[in-house]
Amino acid sequence: MTVTIATPGAHMRAEIQEQPARWLDFIVEQRDAIEVAASVIRDTAPELIVFAARGSSDHAAMYGQYLTHNVLGIPAMLATPSTVTAFGTQLRYPKTVMLAISQSGESPDLLETVRATKRADVPVIAFTNNSASPLADLGDVHVALTAGIEYSVAATKTYTAELLALHAVLLRASDISWEQLRDHITVVAQAAQALIAEGELAVADLARSLVDNERVVIVGRAYSMSSAKEGALKLTETNSIAASGWSVADAKHGPLGQVIKGTPVILLTASPGGRESVESFVADVHSLGGRPIVIGSALSSAETLSAAETLPLPSLDWPSLEPQLIPLLEIIPLQQLALALALARNKNPDTPAGLLKVTQTH
Repeated sequence: MTVTIATPGAHMRAEIQEQPARWLDFIVEQRDAIEVAASVIRDTAPELIVFAARGSSDHAAMYGQYLTHNVLGIPAMLATPSTVTAFGTQLRYPKTVMLAISQSGESPDLLETVRATKRADVPVIAFTNNSASPLADLGDVHVALTAGIEYSVAATKTYTAELLALHAVLLRASDISWEQLRDHITVVAQAAQALIAEGELAVADLARSLVDNERVVIVGRAYSMSSAKEGALKLTETNSIAASGWSVADAKHGPLGQVIKGTPVILLTASPGGRESVESFVADVHSLGGRPIVIGSALSSAETLSAAETLPLPSLDWPSLEPQLIPLLEIIPLQQLALALALARNKNPDTPAGLLKVTQTH
């Protein structure tokens, strides 16, 4: 299907809105691939899971690392492609499975990392949005993201598709039933549909209030660390501002120095893991004259509640929502904020200056 949309941000807006539908497509169309990928992990009985990724996919890999620890009880690490491409090192692995994640499946350094890993007799599960890509061919199993063509340079639907694909494969490898997995994804898709609708006006108001800011800090913890980093990347690439995302545990060790009077600090509080430490960060921000903004559940402490703004997004608090899937939801208002802020600053977030869809890093 050919899409021709000239309005600035129209691609990004459309791709944000279609995410819930793409998740439901994925769970139907990729069932066989999910089952095979999960069986590779079960049959290998690995001592280590290695994630290979770049850019937004690297943030998805961070989510997968937490999920691997919590669901499978297996150590997990992120690959360092420069070890292979800059130094030519051939690593030895214990009993390992590699999960290689790339929207395009074409990044040269990622492909070389996967080739080197396969030379070490490590099975590779490839996750891409392009079934004809070199990475898809390299994988012992390929799980297609089923996100459809993404026209905007800023990744939105392909990023959440990666989160979902990792969740599906790792949960099936842990022997959760297919029926449970399908129900979890149906609920998160319904919550996302409501979230997209309810968040647009609130996010637009927030964007207008941030239009003159040239720096933003985003903090989360545990699963939400990936959301903080991905949200900061979206703001940076679409708005040309200095945005950074951190685990709140790291933010107190230096990054807090970015906060001066008026600096917006977005706190992600929807995920139950580490939420108290995110809440405690409000006082640090407030003491420096920063502007704490909560996305997620309202703060439990009356003192911190009075010190922070809250973006009201009730769909993040659905009682039947699987907490491990919250990162699929909490990134949506950050995607919407990147879009709305770019438009308020007279930029086109679909085609940010100097950026390409596929990064040719060697």
